[in-house]
Amino acid sequence: MVDNKMPYDKDLQRGIVKIMILSYIKKHRTYPYQLLGILKSLKPFHDRNMHSTITKNDIYNMTSALEKGGYIRSSTQMSGRKAKKVFTITKRGEGVVKDKNRIFFAMISQLKRLVKEEFNDQ
Repeated sequence: MVDNKMPYDKDLQRGIVKIMILSYIKKHRTYPYQLLGILKSLKPFHDRNMHSTITKNDIYNMTSALEKGGYIRSSTQMSGRKAKKVFTITKRGEGVVKDKNRIFFAMISQLKRLVKEEFNDQ
């Protein structure tokens, strides 16, 4: 049974969130602050939102890693006197979004195997 009060492993959560970011960017040109608001409104982890766990720095770090990996690209767009970093998806990022179900099912299969091995060793 999962304890809903227990925080999820942040690295595991980041991997899932990166795929969520790619899925959103595929459909919408977006900027970091907008991503933060959207992600905080979602409840992907046992009906818990990510308000307390995902920060602005997390979004900047994840989008930076996605950009360095060639999954998204950024451009600067002026909004009044402010410059905003706007993200779009690349072909490589589109490939991840296209394969997201296969990726998730592979992750779940590996986790099941590891859990089964862990409990069979006892």
